[in-house]
Amino acid sequence: MTITSHILDYPRVGVKRELKFASESYWKGKATQVDFLTKALAVEASNWKAQIDAGLSFVTVGDFVFL
Repeated sequence: MTITSHILDYPRVGVKRELKFASESYWKGKATQVDFLTKALAVEASNWKAQIDAGLSFVTVGDFVFL
């Protein structure tokens, strides 16, 4: 028998709230849109890797938003 595992949601802001700080930096004009998007993609990839490393059968995708 094979048991599968997954989670319904994963915190999207990053372990140390990196996306929050990147958003605020962009809104204040201290970072470019490219800087913000680069950080967002890195956080998203890190979230996927953490789920894979945890041994989940299915990785939560498609729930990442910038709000």
